Amino acid sequence: MLFPFYYLVWLSIAKDGSEFNFPPGFLPHPTHPGTIVSALAGRADQSGTVVHYFVNSLQYAGLATLGCLIMQCLVGYGFARFRFPGRNLLFSLTIAMMMMPFVVTLIPRFLFFAHLGLTDSLWPLIIPWWFGGSPYGIFLMRQFFMSLPRELDEAARVDGLNHWQILWRILVPQAIPVLVSLGILEFVYFWNDLLGPLIYTQSDGSQPISLGIFTQGTGSTFTISYPRFMAIALVMIAPVALMFLGLQRQFRRGFLTSGLGGR
Repeated sequence: MLFPFYYLVWLSIAKDGSEFNFPPGFLPHPTHPGTIVSALAGRADQSGTVVHYFVNSLQYAGLATLGCLIMQCLVGYGFARFRFPGRNLLFSLTIAMMMMPFVVTLIPRFLFFAHLGLTDSLWPLIIPWWFGGSPYGIFLMRQFFMSLPRELDEAARVDGLNHWQILWRILVPQAIPVLVSLGILEFVYFWNDLLGPLIYTQSDGSQPISLGIFTQGTGSTFTISYPRFMAIALVMIAPVALMFLGLQRQFRRGFLTSGLGGR
């Protein structure tokens, strides 16, 4: 499992052409650790740099994940705690959305955002997640809120709290492990997303690193510089790996308490 990551680092500090050496050796000779620095600086014939693509990815993944978590808490709380006409039908439709392929709504969504003049930007990739989140996240939050005793709500109402305060002051703090688990899964999905940016973004200024890695990794003659390509891939992997290492305890707790692990 670790060998591909080792070879990724190996190639990122090797010189061009070393990827064809056989046997490759334990360490590349000669080593070129400056490849990572030059990859961050970008090429002179490109208007975008890896740092710029990196910031775009942070904006896309961060805002989309935040919108997902907020809306999934709101909708999940509504399904779990309120009784209203058509609740079961709406929840069934939400579950049905989990089985609908993404490509079904691809063209209508593109036409919608094209009429709004929002193409060639990251907003068409961020805005939809602020209007409901993901069906899976809604289902998970609804199930978790239903597992919490209603006596908590009743005690909070006695203290004078309304539904909004009950959600954010009483229930959400108990759902932190679930939110962390969902946040990691959704952040990784948005961070690695290639199809969405490929459709909605055209210029270097609006593309995330999942697209910029191709423009920065290829040369002007359409040849691939594998050390440069792997150095950018290493930069792309690092934030997600560090985030998981820092939050793995909460991630495990979320799997144990929320049903993410199929329990």
